[in-house]
Amino acid sequence: MEQEQKSFNDYLNDRIQSETTEFFKLPVIQKAYFTGAYAKSVIQGSYYSEVSKENSTFKRWLSNQIINYRNLDRIFEIAFRFEQKLRLTIRNDSEVRKLAHEVPMIKSVGISSAKISFAFVAGFDDYAKFVKETPSNIVKDDKDIGTK
Repeated sequence: MEQEQKSFNDYLNDRIQSETTEFFKLPVIQKAYFTGAYAKSVIQGSYYSEVSKENSTFKRWLSNQIINYRNLDRIFEIAFRFEQKLRLTIRNDSEVRKLAHEVPMIKSVGISSAKISFAFVAGFDDYAKFVKETPSNIVKDDKDIGTK
C-alpha cells in the first residue's frame, strides 16, 4: 500500500495558520522560505549525488552568501545549476524548486534583509524537518536523502 505523498507546502500553510500576523502570507517572504527549502534540498541531495559523492560545493558557496531579497534569484540559479550538474532527484518531483519560482514577483519595499533571512532559514530548517518526518522510498547508506 502506497503512502499518500505529503507536500512541503503544508509546512508553510501550518506556519500561516499558527501565526498571529500575516508575515508568511507575504509573497516576498514565501519566495525566501521556498528558496531556503530548495537550497536545503540541493545540499542534501548533493552529498549523495551519483555524479560526485559527498559534494559540498554548493553548501560552501551558500555559506559565503548574504541572504537578502536581491540574492534570492542568484541562490536559486546556483542551486538549479547544481541540481542539473549533479543530476539530483529532489523529493516530490522537485516540488520545492517549483514552489520557489511559482511565487508571484513583487517589490520587496518595506521588507528588511533580516526578515528575508529569517524566512529563508525557516524554509531551510522546515525542509530538514519535512525530510525527517516524511521518509522517502529511496534510502542510501541508511539515510533518507529527501528524494522520491
